[in-house]
Amino acid sequence: MHKPSESHYRSRNTVPMIVLLLLGLLFFGTYLVAEHYAGEALPGYAAPVFLAIYVGISALAFLFFWLKERKQQSEQKLMETLNTKMHNMFKYSVGLPYAVVDEQGRVRALNSALQRILGVEDPFFRGTVSDFCDGVPLQEIIRAGINGEDVRTELGRLTMEAIYSASEDTPKPAELSVRNMEDGVIVRFPDGDRYVARAYAINLSGRVNYLVTFTDVSELLELKEKMDRDMPAVAYIDIDNLEELTQYTHVNYRDASRQVDDILIQWTASLGGYLREYERDRYMVLFAQDQLRRCEQDKFSTLLDRVREIRLGEYGIPVTVSVGISLADATMAERAKEASSALDMALQRGGDQVAVRRKDGIRYYGGQTRPPQRRNKVQSRVVANYLLTKISESDNLLVMGHKNPDFDSIGAAIGVAQLGLLAGVPTKIIMDLDSANFRVATERLTATSLYKDMFISGHKGLDLIRSNTLLIITDANNFRIIESEEVASNVRQVSGRIAIIDHHRQTGEYDFEPVVNYIDPSASSASELVTEMLEQSEIGYEGAESKLVTDEVASVILSGIMLDTNGFTRNTGSRTLDAARFLYGKGANAEYVHSFFNQDYADYVCERSFSGCVLVQDNTVGLTWSRGTGRGADDRVAAAKEADRLLSVKGVSASFALVVVDNVVHISGRSDGTINVQLILERMGGGGRFDSAGTALADVSLEKAVEDLKDAIRAYFTELEEAHRGA
Repeated sequence: MHKPSESHYRSRNTVPMIVLLLLGLLFFGTYLVAEHYAGEALPGYAAPVFLAIYVGISALAFLFFWLKERKQQSEQKLMETLNTKMHNMFKYSVGLPYAVVDEQGRVRALNSALQRILGVEDPFFRGTVSDFCDGVPLQEIIRAGINGEDVRTELGRLTMEAIYSASEDTPKPAELSVRNMEDGVIVRFPDGDRYVARAYAINLSGRVNYLVTFTDVSELLELKEKMDRDMPAVAYIDIDNLEELTQYTHVNYRDASRQVDDILIQWTASLGGYLREYERDRYMVLFAQDQLRRCEQDKFSTLLDRVREIRLGEYGIPVTVSVGISLADATMAERAKEASSALDMALQRGGDQVAVRRKDGIRYYGGQTRPPQRRNKVQSRVVANYLLTKISESDNLLVMGHKNPDFDSIGAAIGVAQLGLLAGVPTKIIMDLDSANFRVATERLTATSLYKDMFISGHKGLDLIRSNTLLIITDANNFRIIESEEVASNVRQVSGRIAIIDHHRQTGEYDFEPVVNYIDPSASSASELVTEMLEQSEIGYEGAESKLVTDEVASVILSGIMLDTNGFTRNTGSRTLDAARFLYGKGANAEYVHSFFNQDYADYVCERSFSGCVLVQDNTVGLTWSRGTGRGADDRVAAAKEADRLLSVKGVSASFALVVVDNVVHISGRSDGTINVQLILERMGGGGRFDSAGTALADVSLEKAVEDLKDAIRAYFTELEEAHRGA
């Protein structure tokens, strides 16, 4: 800050006199020199000419300085008047500090309240507003007012003429004390106090200036920060797989539970928190927010890794926990509810991770292990019965999968349609009727009278939406990739009744409450989940066996399981085999299903287009790519097949295939279960499951996409190494 000296205003009056004196000396010296070198007396008119020039220049100089002085005096008078009138306007604001600045932020005047705060005696401070606002420029203060709430005081609308006319009777600006902090900028003054700076445009002598006011919020912010520190974070903890593990291993449940309990007690004690077990294997924890920041810095490895060290049975299967934490700006009851919702998100993403919900969204930590199979026949029966009840209450049922449907999406949708038929509700499946996969899988099915008119396009689906329509989405939970976003949007607005059945990790939150949100990443496929529901529905409904699952239906659903398990060679568990056994019992024909996977010559050409290939991370991750053949969906299918094929290479634990389709780079990722390809592709805006994921990159070259994928792979392994070192 630069404060002008008291002699500044006196000294500027003597400048013209000094300049004129110097000009006189200069001309007199010039005349003497000219006379000396002329060798003889100068003409008689030389002296008057020199004198005339001197007088003319002196007059011009005097006029210049006089005009400048008049302008400065006028400006000073104007500022003094302005300062007085501004004081009259703000005298009811309990000494609200303010400054008048020009468009460049240069200060024109300060009121007495701001002078006292800054320790400045002169109201005509020479400097900029950023000099005492911790470097914050005027434009940032102006933008905050534009972007914030449009709350303007009466003063903000006054012109300079109105200010000149202000008197002692000027009414109190009623809105001065009701401004929100969001429409200003919090600045720190040199004394350390914090103020909210707000700018108001005013017209000063035909020029735009700004009145910048400062509201002291130091105590308010300190109180808010203290409340934030004192308001604890709420966490819910769920042991993912302990009960399931003890059913299949010769381990005492109580001993294993006690080990986990001891770790949770120690972890909570290190945070200075409070732990309570409210159900078996389920806990609630309260702890300070600053401790949460410490946990986030080490990515919760202290908790997740220690629990994972507990291994049960002869195969040493690790125990895992899932945690949901809320730090939202809300009441304790709302925080508890949001923490429970965050826990659901962690579980639906496969468990063994922490979901932290903040005001700006959810962050995830962990998720490095393959999700265990958590569901059982009781859970499948509960979901099936509840969903059947909701279907029965509906006017009609619409079912859809994702765009570019594969056999799993088709099979799961057909399986869900069986529930609609069982409930006697009009049912339609929204599908891409031109898809090659659809034509192959439903060739026999559409020949039957029941399914002849079952499949419709998304456009026709819009005409079937009613006030009580139920929409069930299968094999997808990302609404950007479902078959018809328009149908889903309209159902959400008209009836608000949408159910989701999927085996991919949930990557985000919904802007609505689903009727059913049955997501289990441990399942091999959506068809497996639907098969279990069909099996339990037969048990729960009298006569259902005669109405459900014909051999054509069973074959299509089986194709979905076979696709996502690569012919029962990947991600296949006991639940998967049980589902296949049920379908075989219903007449599924394996030879017929295998014909679905036969490729034509065009498919062969698509697969052969993958020419580039490289191994990274000590040859454990393979990448292959193609510029595509222009066959759209066929190229994407070829990419998935190439990723599967590359995974069969000895030593390769994860594979990625990239293909360009319509200037978009599509990436398919596969894993043998030791590398989480879903976490890798999440870094690139994608998602999926632990061992099967994908993403699409628009406006990116193939070369750039390959390099970005390599970076994401390196970041994933670096994070793993850091977690292991921390453990």
